[in-house]
Amino acid sequence: MNTKYLNEIVKILEDQKLEFEILDRVNITDFQDFKCYYLLIQSKILYVVTMGEPDSHKSQLFFKNLQKVVHLSQNSKLTLIMDATQLNSIPSSAREEIHLFDLSFRKYWSKMLFIYHGIAKVILDLYKSHQSEHIEGVEEVVNPTLAIDYAVKGIKPEMHSDDYLKSLSKEELVAEIKELKIQRLQAQSNNIDFKKLNDVFGQVDWKKGETKPINFEMGNPLSPVYELVNTVIHDYKVLEEEYTALKSNFHNKLQFQVGEVMHQEASWRSIFDSLDSMIWMVDSRFNLMAFNNKFIDHLFTHYGLTPQVGMNVLEQKDLAEQYDKTIQRISIALNGKEENYRDFYREGDKIVKVVDSKIFPVVFKQEISGVACLTNDITDNYEAKERIKSSERILASVNKNISEAIYRSSHDRGLIFINDAFMKMFGFKSKDELYKHTQLNSLYANPKDRERLGQMLIKKRDVTNIEVQFRKKNGEIFTGLLSSMVSEDDQGVKYFDGAIRDVTGIKSAQEKLKKQNRELKKLNTELDSFVYSASHDLKAPLSSVKGLINLAKNENDKEKLGQYLDLVDKSINKLDDFIKDIVDLSRNARQEVKPEFIDFHEILQETMDNYQYLENFDRIRKEIKIDSSIEFYSDKRRLKVIFNNLISNSIRYFNPYIEHPFVQICINVDREKAVLKITDNGLGIESKYLEKIFEMFFRASNDSKGTGIGLYIVKETIQKINGEIKVDSEVDKGTRFTVTLPNLMI
Repeated sequence: MNTKYLNEIVKILEDQKLEFEILDRVNITDFQDFKCYYLLIQSKILYVVTMGEPDSHKSQLFFKNLQKVVHLSQNSKLTLIMDATQLNSIPSSAREEIHLFDLSFRKYWSKMLFIYHGIAKVILDLYKSHQSEHIEGVEEVVNPTLAIDYAVKGIKPEMHSDDYLKSLSKEELVAEIKELKIQRLQAQSNNIDFKKLNDVFGQVDWKKGETKPINFEMGNPLSPVYELVNTVIHDYKVLEEEYTALKSNFHNKLQFQVGEVMHQEASWRSIFDSLDSMIWMVDSRFNLMAFNNKFIDHLFTHYGLTPQVGMNVLEQKDLAEQYDKTIQRISIALNGKEENYRDFYREGDKIVKVVDSKIFPVVFKQEISGVACLTNDITDNYEAKERIKSSERILASVNKNISEAIYRSSHDRGLIFINDAFMKMFGFKSKDELYKHTQLNSLYANPKDRERLGQMLIKKRDVTNIEVQFRKKNGEIFTGLLSSMVSEDDQGVKYFDGAIRDVTGIKSAQEKLKKQNRELKKLNTELDSFVYSASHDLKAPLSSVKGLINLAKNENDKEKLGQYLDLVDKSINKLDDFIKDIVDLSRNARQEVKPEFIDFHEILQETMDNYQYLENFDRIRKEIKIDSSIEFYSDKRRLKVIFNNLISNSIRYFNPYIEHPFVQICINVDREKAVLKITDNGLGIESKYLEKIFEMFFRASNDSKGTGIGLYIVKETIQKINGEIKVDSEVDKGTRFTVTLPNLMI
């Protein structure tokens, strides 16, 4: 199709030096007889040009692409310039799809300008005559130049203004002058050649349907009328063709549907009679409407009646007496309610016959016209199901109450059957979840165990009480004793049937017992050592006190007597320290861990106050650094025991030969733990003793000032609250103890 007109629009935009874009991604160019171009001007004006012959499909595509542009636009609303002047006509199929002037569509545009010329003029005039409310606000502009200028500048040109006349080409200007002359002549004569118009309309013969479009010259004052008549002629031809096609199609469909109905009736009758169910239908007055052969046989065998369409059930005395219950049910169905019934026939206490019936209303044109009844003798099925239910109840009871996990599986189908215990043992919420669980290897702690056990079963046919580590859904590992056997069906499919008994509790108890035995042996060993060492450490100070008392009895020198009393005091203090250590050890073993908020400043101050009277306490510089912005929780009593022992050791074993002895305490706390570092520059510990200092009653030398169980108590106390302790030391340079304790509130 010639795009000369599009090039003219482009030239107007270029002459006005306006930025624009031809939207190729939405332009409609695939049709031979129809084109549509969308031009976006300065990102705020959409100029749409349609050319050729539209129809319903093309119109739908036109509006679809128009809405695409609306949604792609970054501006909230665009100005729309609609140029339909290049269309040849607007047939009815296309007009049915025109939504341009619909009020719902108008909301997308800030302004709508319509090029009022040619066929576009006819369209707008049609709306003016019949749907004027739809074109309120739609503004008419006589040509593209003025429309673009109005859209850009916002100033509407007046008809025949200088701007308007300047915008016309030479040919357009000549045409405009001719039209003005015609209008002047019309104004002078105030008369139209109606005779010529009547001659034209006389050519139109609607009955024959062969009227051709009216030919007329451009500039003719009746050209809008002729264009409108041509559109009507085109619509008439289209409607006549559609009418002929619809009539033919209706006739063909009617013949086909009649044949289909007859065929379906024969098919339904065949199906109706071949069913095992007894089927019959009555209308609202209890007259038989339809029935199958089963019903005929039933009535003839039991009542000697041959049913006929139209026979009234209530008028058959014997039948009505036997069917009181059924008639009552039919009445329920006639009120619009569908029901299922099961009737049991007994001989004494034994059920000899079971019949299922379904009675439902027949609805035609939203009214109940009758009732249909389907009846089946299900005695055999009922008895079989009852036997199965009985077996299932027994099996279900066993499966529900047994604690072992019972299963059946195959390599191809996975789990085929499991009981409730299996589901609970592996931590699943439903059996279906396990049946759909394709990765059965994941139920084993070691996924290779499933394949290994499968091969073992195929070889041995059965296994008993094999200990296997299994994995629950949440990842928890448990120990099970597996017993299983393999079987094979007629198709050669192998099935693995087995039971799993959870022995985790038993294994845990066994491990706990073993652990308790180990701990008991350790306690016995430590008790023997404790009794031996304690008797020595208790007797030594007492013997010393006793000897000093004897010396003091015979001593008259007050100075020596004072020395004896100082020695007695030291022995008693040593005995007191030993008793305190024994009490701390006993409490640590017996009392449960009690988490409390820890104020390290408070505990350290209390510890320092306890040891301020120790010899040489004032000579030692104490450095304390605490970084504790996070709340820390631990066992306060046990924490005091740890600080008391470690800090007192740093004071007791300071180096008297250095100029600046110190004890440094650094504490760092985060959400998970606290790290305590107690460092001194004291006498230090020989490396060969570092692994033994936490043993009960260990002393690195005979000159040790402690009880020999202080560091043992520290280690036992730290282990009780799940911490750990490390020591670094060098003789004559000092010692560092590093204690890591967990935050017990995490």
